Amino acid sequence: MKKMKEMKEMKFHLATGLLILTYYLIFNVTSGLDFMVALSDNMYYVFQVLLVLILGTIATIAFVKSEHWKECGRFQFRWSYLGVFLLSFFLLFVWANLTTYIFPRTQNGSVVVEVATSLTGTSYFVTRILYTSIIAPVSEEVVCRGFLMTSLSKVKRYYLDVLVSAAIFGAMHVLQYGWITTDFIKYFGMGLIFCMMFRYTRSIYWAIALHASWNSFLLIVTLLVFGY
Repeated sequence: MKKMKEMKEMKFHLATGLLILTYYLIFNVTSGLDFMVALSDNMYYVFQVLLVLILGTIATIAFVKSEHWKECGRFQFRWSYLGVFLLSFFLLFVWANLTTYIFPRTQNGSVVVEVATSLTGTSYFVTRILYTSIIAPVSEEVVCRGFLMTSLSKVKRYYLDVLVSAAIFGAMHVLQYGWITTDFIKYFGMGLIFCMMFRYTRSIYWAIALHASWNSFLLIVTLLVFGY
């Protein structure tokens, strides 16, 4: 029984590593392949979103089938959870404005503007709206919080689960454009807030809801203010 449990844990840790590696490959390796370069801008970004959707779907199914789904896969409403959710959203707002004021625009932010102003129709809807509000939040939270933080649960009393997850989350948003420390700091800080939401509620649903709400808020603001 003990060996079986250890084997399951080993498989879970292996799956965590493979998912993070695949995420890296999607944004840092496949983008340079000849057939990707040959695609039009519209198809390039749609195809990239499709790869993340596939990865997120596989990660979600694997997480649901794992032993850890029992502890992290339930939604429970508590007023304290809602309070932490609202506090976390406020902290994201403050952190985003503070880092925007102090640091230059992130490379990721510049690409978002470029993509949003160049795409139209279905490709715009898939890349800008569907990906931003649903696909990215679900995929990133399942991988970075559901898998990674859970894999590091044995060292959570030192908050290493939070620090490592936030660092990986930050790196995922930076490495594809070339390392810029200020960009990493911004996304690392956001990652910390998402991590604490997951750690406090022990529910992947609350973490996804926070991430999706924040991304959707940014999307709505940019649409209303800048028109993209």
